[in-house]
Amino acid sequence: MRDKRDDPRGMLMGGLIVLGVGILFLLHNLGVIPDMDVIWPIFPIIVGLALIVGALMRMRDGGA
Repeated sequence: MRDKRDDPRGMLMGGLIVLGVGILFLLHNLGVIPDMDVIWPIFPIIVGLALIVGALMRMRDGGA
């Protein structure tokens, strides 16, 4: 059984979330996307999708 700390997918998913949030803030500062008060629901959606994808990957690999 693999230790959870040895699994790089968690770090990858966390890094992708931070990268995505950073890109959103950059695009906002550049004026590419509208005010943040309009798009704030994107943040919990991204986190939720990341959790779902992670769970599906663990199930596919036979983990619980």
